[in-house]
Amino acid sequence: MPDAVVIGGGLAGSSLAIRLAHLGWKTLLLDRQSFPRHKACGEFLSPETQGMFKELGVYERLEALNPGRIVNTRIVFRHGGLVEAKLDEPAWGLSRYAMDAAMLKAAEDAGVYVQTGRSVSSIVSEPGGFRIGTRSGGASEVLHSRTVYAAWGAHPRAGLLAKTPVVNGKGRRAYIGLKAHFSGMHLEQSVELYFIRGGYVGISHVENGLANVAALLPLDWARGKGSSVSDLLVSAASENRLLYDRLTGGSPLPETQVSTAPVYLSAKCNAWSIIPQVGDACAMIPPLFGDGMSAALRSASRCAIYGDRFLRGAITMDAWKKDYCSDMHQEYAAILRWGHLLQTLGNMPVVPRLWTAGTRLFPQLARCMVQATRLNGKTPMP
Repeated sequence: MPDAVVIGGGLAGSSLAIRLAHLGWKTLLLDRQSFPRHKACGEFLSPETQGMFKELGVYERLEALNPGRIVNTRIVFRHGGLVEAKLDEPAWGLSRYAMDAAMLKAAEDAGVYVQTGRSVSSIVSEPGGFRIGTRSGGASEVLHSRTVYAAWGAHPRAGLLAKTPVVNGKGRRAYIGLKAHFSGMHLEQSVELYFIRGGYVGISHVENGLANVAALLPLDWARGKGSSVSDLLVSAASENRLLYDRLTGGSPLPETQVSTAPVYLSAKCNAWSIIPQVGDACAMIPPLFGDGMSAALRSASRCAIYGDRFLRGAITMDAWKKDYCSDMHQEYAAILRWGHLLQTLGNMPVVPRLWTAGTRLFPQLARCMVQATRLNGKTPMP
């Protein structure tokens, strides 16, 4: 019987599995998809992620993938106003196609048993741990584990957790997430964010000289605007002339185009169902300033510490739940509040003009705005 089963092979899941394996626990990682695969994501790795990659022992492995180097942020409002801010340290642009596959290989090298193409159908608490129902190729299997961790992103399948209500997003605005790689764009080591009505489109370099174009658009707006990722991006660009000019300067690669819907931005973190949750399963933060992957890594690091303590018998599961939920609330409260506020202000008619003028008069305002949405270790590690 494994000590730990991690469900989800994205950045949060793979990094959590690596940490648990390094701590000496027999760890199994499951993902219903096969890798490599493209994923709707901004593919922007803020400077804060690099220290965590070094802790995990994967920094050199990821650096060898030749990520794009990003030193500047540029925000373009619908009226054409522009706000720019330098990053304190260089960020990376790296595709999920390359990074997630490399992280899974690093997990295997750390001793994690990785199974892809295997979905989880149920999780039930039982004496001494959990019973996990899985399916692969039409065959079912039951696993038992002392601990289980949810790293399945923002879209767990309905009914997966026994006796746990499924959040349906009622009362919250639904979005669609889009992603496509483009060739032929010159971005001058910048990540660019273009506001359109109710949403935004981000563009940054990834490996191999390509640009990642990722969008978060209101789902009600997107209906009737097109049936493909390319169609929706063109429709979005019609609301921002500078975005239109940018997109027409490159060529989309069809095999990289993916979408996901509905996407609901979290009002607060959801760190525990009947099992601990990490990454987007814990909180889908507004991707306005690209700190989502830093948040995923940090939540996984914190959860691994508590999981290790529980497995060693140093704390109870009730204590784990209480302390982990408290930590995550402290960690996420500020960035969720600021992210929603800045997203709302950015789409108001007058505020962007005031915003643009203010940062011209006081350039430090732009840097403060970026820092306000960063986790940056605000809550000490337990």
